[in-house]
Amino acid sequence: MTQCAALSRGRMMRLTRLDDCGAPVPGPTGSLVSKGFVQVVATPVYQDQEDITQTDANGDTCVDDQSDPALRWLTLQIDLCNIDPDAVNIITGAPLVANDATVPEPVGFRWDAATLGTANFALEIWSGISGQACTGGEPSYGYWLYPFVVQAQINEYTVANAALTLSMTARTSAGSQWDVGPYDVRRDATTPATLEPLLTPIGATQHGHFEITSAPLPTPGCGAVELPEPA
Repeated sequence: MTQCAALSRGRMMRLTRLDDCGAPVPGPTGSLVSKGFVQVVATPVYQDQEDITQTDANGDTCVDDQSDPALRWLTLQIDLCNIDPDAVNIITGAPLVANDATVPEPVGFRWDAATLGTANFALEIWSGISGQACTGGEPSYGYWLYPFVVQAQINEYTVANAALTLSMTARTSAGSQWDVGPYDVRRDATTPATLEPLLTPIGATQHGHFEITSAPLPTPGCGAVELPEPA
C-alpha cells in the first residue's frame, strides 16, 4: 500500500564530504549532523523547452510540437542559524581557523578565493510528519537526499541587533557515486525490522531522493565526526 504523509518542520540535517567524482570520503571529519538550520530551499532549474511550429499554405497549424522539460539541476539555499565552522568548510571549502590548543579546535573559517566553492558534499534532511500514528512504536519522517552538491557560495548576511543566519547557495550535479550511501536510513520489511541503507543505488541522472522512513534520526552535535571506511 502506498504511504502518504503530511510533512511539517525540518527535524535534522546531515552533511557528508564527497570527492570530485561524488563519492563519500571516509575520514575523521567526513560527516556532520546538525539541527541548527532555518530552512533548505530547493528550486528545480530546467532547460528551456524547444517549440517547433509550422503553418500550412492556408495559414492553419500544420506542426505544433514542444520538447519535454529537461532537468538541469536543483539550486539549494541552505540557511544556518548555528554557525558551525566545520559545516561551512564541508559545504563551501572555506578553510578552517583553529585555536592553539594542544589538539587544535576549529573556531572559525576564512573567505579564500582559492578554495571557496570548490567543495563537494551530500545533503540529507529529515522532516516531521503531522498527526502520524506510530508504526511498531517508531515515528516516521520524511527523508530528503541530495547526493551530489557542488559550487556552494556564501550569500549576503547581516550582523545587527537580530539573530544572524548564514545563507549559502549551491546546486546539485548529475553523476553521483553515492550508490546506496554509507548510512542506514530505512527499516526493511522483515520482522523484526533491521536498519538498512537505501534499497536501490542512486542513478547517474538522479539529483534528489525522497522517501518516508521510520529509521531513527541521527544524533546532532557541534563539529564534524568520523565517516568510517565502508565495510
